[in-house]
Amino acid sequence: RQSYSLDYLRNHQRDPQKMTRATKKIHNSSRKSQESPEQQFFFSTDLAPEIPVFRGEWDAQGVYVYQAYCNEIADWALEKQSFGGPSWKPARMTWIKPSFAWVLYRSGYGTKPAQERVLKIKLAHKDLAYLLSNCKLINTNKEIKETKKSGRTKEGIGRVQWDPERDLFQSVGKYPRRMSRTRAIQIGLPGSLSEYYVNHIISIEEVTDLAHKLKTAHRLINDKDMSAAMENLSHELPNERAYLPSLPDKKLIKLAMLPGAAADGVIRLGRGCVDRS
Repeated sequence: RQSYSLDYLRNHQRDPQKMTRATKKIHNSSRKSQESPEQQFFFSTDLAPEIPVFRGEWDAQGVYVYQAYCNEIADWALEKQSFGGPSWKPARMTWIKPSFAWVLYRSGYGTKPAQERVLKIKLAHKDLAYLLSNCKLINTNKEIKETKKSGRTKEGIGRVQWDPERDLFQSVGKYPRRMSRTRAIQIGLPGSLSEYYVNHIISIEEVTDLAHKLKTAHRLINDKDMSAAMENLSHELPNERAYLPSLPDKKLIKLAMLPGAAADGVIRLGRGCVDRS
């Protein structure tokens, strides 16, 4: 599975020395993939300065994403291991987030109205790849705002948005620290894609208690106290690492997961540059 990245690096990498290091690393992981199923999704971070990197918790079976919901939806989801029930709105676009820190920011550590419960959902690699294969990249919030204003989305077309990552280990003010130069992927699923997502969930577990523990740790004023509190929680935190979905190179380039115009645009945003073209 890693051969696409090897070919890509050979043909497109701008720095020959970096190409040698990255190619060797990916080539080695390609050989190991015959021994370990996880290796086929390994992604060398040698390209990290040039592209936003998909980071999340994953294993040989699948990838974890996060969502926050009201009590009614969360209770139904945990019991049925899927989404549904009277409060669930299947026609509404649903956003999934591989970054735990980002869902903490979005939900206010699981304290905002209708986001009191933080859920950790597992998807198979092939199902996440299918969802992403039907998504397009959004570099700014402009289209999101226009969609909310009109109330319409293109049926079957999902959204990929790269927002500033949030720091799981420290906060600024009331929320996890904003990391402007690191991007976190958000995946928006409308209509039929949301239905596909719901029908292909492997498992759902609750991590609201952990969200509340992190809020308490992040609110400590003394840095040493915060560091000690986070150290005590370290065994409960997700092991998020670089990941590359099983998609063709052309699609990865369009979603800014391999170097190209899309990745350049996202990286420029992270550096505080604005594309005025």
